[in-house]
Amino acid sequence: MLDMRRLQCLQAVHVHGSVLDAALELGLTSSAVSQQISKLEREVDARLLERAGRGVVLTDAARILVEAADEISAVNDRAVARLEDLRHDLSGTLRVASFPSVIGPFVAPALAELRDEAPGLEVRLHEMFPDRAHDAVLGGHVDVAVIHLWGDAMPTATRGFTSTAVGDDPIEVLVPAAHPLAGRPEVSLDELVDDVWVTDDLEGFCRNWLIRRMSAAGRRPRIHHLVDEIAGQLALVSAGLCNALLPRIAYGELPPTIRALPLTGVTPFRRLHLVYRESSAARPGVRRFIEQLHSRVSTSWTQTGR
Repeated sequence: MLDMRRLQCLQAVHVHGSVLDAALELGLTSSAVSQQISKLEREVDARLLERAGRGVVLTDAARILVEAADEISAVNDRAVARLEDLRHDLSGTLRVASFPSVIGPFVAPALAELRDEAPGLEVRLHEMFPDRAHDAVLGGHVDVAVIHLWGDAMPTATRGFTSTAVGDDPIEVLVPAAHPLAGRPEVSLDELVDDVWVTDDLEGFCRNWLIRRMSAAGRRPRIHHLVDEIAGQLALVSAGLCNALLPRIAYGELPPTIRALPLTGVTPFRRLHLVYRESSAARPGVRRFIEQLHSRVSTSWTQTGR
């Protein structure tokens, strides 16, 4: 009989493309993951990994084992769901992954209400950025992930997994309260071509969108400040040094020294998605968390006019 722990290690390598990243996801050392896979190779008498640049690729034998591991995980999920339905209560363990800025306003309150509603349900949250959270669901390390994608992009279609769109998070311009346009209900990017900006230093979506839009008009944005942390960007805007371009959820409540202005025309946005395995969708805890998050997002954005 195949050892499930070894299969899980191989499955993680398949998802992440390297032994190091698989080890980080599993909370193990690289040598421990390598040892488990070596034992699995001896167990099935076949080579499972081949070097490919800095990473590894799976052999045909390994792909057969990964498919088997996926099927075993699906059977396990269905069994857990049936047992939980049989008890007619929320119990067991719910493992959630979420990107940072949505935890405070939505994920944490949803998990707290679940805990109060069902003391027998153990909730666990792991902060992860979207790419890693998506992979964590694929690898069976979390039950449901809250991710975001820019615009109309959809999560990668993978057999046995599904996603649900929760809502759209618009990108807005943040300006100092003393800015000449701060009292406007909305603003055009063309009116801000001479302003100074702060963006992240990672060439993320907001920075690239700003550069593309202004370049199309024959201008180059005056990005004088590169700050990755949102708190640092807000501090610069609050001090009257620049403007920022941020998703509405990311900046949260603003001090009186900053004004948020929606953009006219085509507004960039990021869409929130829930990603989970089809086999675990019937679990009461997963279903209830999805309902809770939908409710909280829709209620919050309705109240704020979003």
